[in-house]
Amino acid sequence: MTYGEAKSRCLKMQDELKPKSDLLEKLPGFFDAAQKEVAQYYPIWREKRYSETDERTLPADCWEPWTIQGDGFLWFWDQDAKFDGLPDDFTLKYKAWPETITADTPDSQELETQEEAVLAVIYLAAAMCQQMEYDQRYFSTFYSMYQGKMQNLAAQDKNVAVVIEPGFDI
Repeated sequence: MTYGEAKSRCLKMQDELKPKSDLLEKLPGFFDAAQKEVAQYYPIWREKRYSETDERTLPADCWEPWTIQGDGFLWFWDQDAKFDGLPDDFTLKYKAWPETITADTPDSQELETQEEAVLAVIYLAAAMCQQMEYDQRYFSTFYSMYQGKMQNLAAQDKNVAVVIEPGFDI
């Protein structure tokens, strides 16, 4: 789903509520915070391939390194892990932060949150729109919808974090 489609759905949820402030200026910040919140529980998985000549640093969007695969081995990253002693060529799989949404973000940009988690982002952004209103019923409703969606996502099988192929030594 694109940012514009998500924004439109969020505004439709606010249609009858007549909030005190103009939401259009606040929506980029609300959507950015919402997608980063959801990504912590329903991660965005990425991979980066390193060759012998590449600088051994974590990608800028890396939130949490997960595994390193190379030379027929699979290592799980731990807090004390370093890039020393690794094969010349390897692949790092990691949990990534989504790209920041700003006022300049085009409506055509795809949300990086996984498709089944986009509704949670919309519900949380809608709740944020209502959090400072005097009447908290709508905030409570939208936040409950967000929590329900997150609970449903938690019950689902998430993406496979690791596939161990024949010939790999753990």
